[in-house]
Order: sequence, then structure tokens, then C-alpha cells
Amino acid sequence: MYGVGGLRAAARGDRIVWALHRAALSSDIVPVVPVGAMAEAFRTEGRGDRLESLLCGAVVEPLGPERARIVGELAARADTPDLVAVSTAEVASRRNCAVVASRQNALKAAAGLLGHDLVLHAV
Repeated sequence: MYGVGGLRAAARGDRIVWALHRAALSSDIVPVVPVGAMAEAFRTEGRGDRLESLLCGAVVEPLGPERARIVGELAARADTPDLVAVSTAEVASRRNCAVVASRQNALKAAAGLLGHDLVLHAV
């Protein structure tokens, strides 16, 4: 799963992120990207072509009304305004995914509240 930091690193051409991506795809592991992380990455990165390439092999996890309520309540409990990181942690917990991301504190706080032992590759 890719959080904003993982997507930003991919847009910058980070070799480790791209190697992880290729390894996942070659092992029939489909990476997951929360829709909020995707939006934030396109907002802040100039290399949309690289993001598009990464997203071709990924599943974008939507954020509907029920998930939005869960994420908002979880963000309040985690005492963080970082809804994208909390959404990423919620998806990682629900799907039991490792995360390639940079917002470690918010991710770990939210995952801890969910009782999920987050596996995080920091970029």
C-alpha cells in the first residue's frame, strides 16, 4: 500500500519504491492506494506521468460516507488533523497491508488505536 510519501517518492523516481512496486506486481500483489493519498500526491508532485504509471498497477481504495465517518472519528481519537494518513492507516488495518509512506507518527497513532501492528517502510 502506498501513502502520500510513497507516491511522492515514486513521482521523484525513487529507485527503492519502484523496485518494491515491480517486486509486488511480479509476485501478483496488487498495491493499494487510498484515494486521499492519490489526490494529495497529484496536488503536490509535478511528475504526474510517473504517478500515473504507478497507479496503472494499483487499486485505488475509495472513501465513501461510512469510511469518511470512521476516518474522521479515528483522527479525533488520534488527535491529528492528518486525514490522509489516518485514512491510509485505516485501509492498511482493514486490508492487513504494509505501508510505504512518510507520515509515521500519524500512521502509527491511528493504527495503534485500531489494534493494528503497522508494517511501515518509511521513505
